[in-house]
Amino acid sequence: MHYQIETKPFGKYDVVVVGGGTAGCFAAISAGREGAKTLLVERSFVVGGMLTTGDAGITKFTEHSKDSDIYKSEVTDVLASDSKKVQVVRGIPREFALRMIKEGTAVGTHGDAGSYVFTDKARAQLLLIEMLEEAGVEILYDSRVCLVNRENDTVKSVILANKSGFAEVEADVFIDATGDADVAYLAGAQTRLGADEDDIAEGGATVLGQKMDMGAMFRIDGVDFNKVFSYVSENPHLYAKQQFGIMSLDDVKESYARGDMCTFRLFIDRTPMGIKSGTHMQVYNLPETDGAIIHAHNCGAKGADGTDARELSGAQNLVYKNLSRYFNLCIKRFPGFENSKITYIPDIGVRETRRIVGEYTLTALDVLKGKFFEDSIAAGGHPCDIQPLPPEIKDMDFNHWRFHIPYRCLIPKGIGNLLTVGRCISTTRVALGAVRPTAQCMAMGEAAGIAAAMASRESLAVKDIDVSSLKKKLIDNGAVI
Repeated sequence: MHYQIETKPFGKYDVVVVGGGTAGCFAAISAGREGAKTLLVERSFVVGGMLTTGDAGITKFTEHSKDSDIYKSEVTDVLASDSKKVQVVRGIPREFALRMIKEGTAVGTHGDAGSYVFTDKARAQLLLIEMLEEAGVEILYDSRVCLVNRENDTVKSVILANKSGFAEVEADVFIDATGDADVAYLAGAQTRLGADEDDIAEGGATVLGQKMDMGAMFRIDGVDFNKVFSYVSENPHLYAKQQFGIMSLDDVKESYARGDMCTFRLFIDRTPMGIKSGTHMQVYNLPETDGAIIHAHNCGAKGADGTDARELSGAQNLVYKNLSRYFNLCIKRFPGFENSKITYIPDIGVRETRRIVGEYTLTALDVLKGKFFEDSIAAGGHPCDIQPLPPEIKDMDFNHWRFHIPYRCLIPKGIGNLLTVGRCISTTRVALGAVRPTAQCMAMGEAAGIAAAMASRESLAVKDIDVSSLKKKLIDNGAVI
């Protein structure tokens, strides 16, 4: 059936950012600081995305090493004396993290941003609002893009559905920070949904359309960490290093006692001989000394499609039910958790849906070899966590490892005034596993915001801006490229 709708003009902007998650917030802040008249459109009533409604914290500010001793002595301990040596994300994202760490509403490492920064959720949201308002950004909540008005190679406007009806918003440049490439898709840009033939050839998928499982990281309080540490010291077979924080039990104890970030894994079903069911939980501490974020293994929705409303709704219900059962196992298994309770179950975490086909597609080899690009605008240190991983990738030795993200990956082919940021940029599936974490999304956002402001100011297509000037602005802001 065909319906006619009547739109109401909402306004004309230099830059419109659609999606107020981690990437979108920092794109809007960056564009606003460049003097662009900027609108940030958010589908919910909360900015921050996975940082706030998703409870995922900020991952990952530092380069990576597989060896925990090397990582401690040559990465995390270096943060205290020379953070520039080991951080791969700085600029506005680090500014945000430091503001929270210094006021005690986030836990970092040696007073800086390390592998992870976990925050007071409400304060993180408020600080984002403060920074957006300081940059002159207008925030429009409860608004979802439903149509895109494209003429030739230009997006003229987006149509939003909200309480006012259908609002039409015009802009010189649009930034798609929806995570699902909604704007690009509705504008007719070429996208991939899950794995394609190239991903199978690269070894990062076994079937067409394969997607990462959805999951959730839920918040609890009432944890007696010292009791937990004592128990796993006596039962070391139940402890494992978290694969990206890679902290030994001694490292964890030391960091927690210092008031720093710590993360580790606990096996719910494992014997001293190492036979295990595979069921484990990842634990991350919070600014409150008895607070934690738990990432539950085997609680997610396997292979669901985050662009399908029914599948997404079913996945959310499944996670709610699974987490309740799972948490009861934790309480029974580990002394130190017996008085804890769940305080927040977030929106389901969707890791993978659409990716644009951009001016360049970042590959697994680019990421793993740390290839530098002349148009690099952001860096990262998060290993690939897509499954499956080819053995040669899984077994690679990472020490002082970082990778780079070229500007061309943010530009959908065939559209002159649209940029994408976050997990929908142009990458292969394996590369996506490294670029999608929150700190990398923030860094991409900062770069895209500046680029969009430049394109608007100079009346240029986004691919025609002077990338050397963009890079200089990023470096002047303290960013790592």
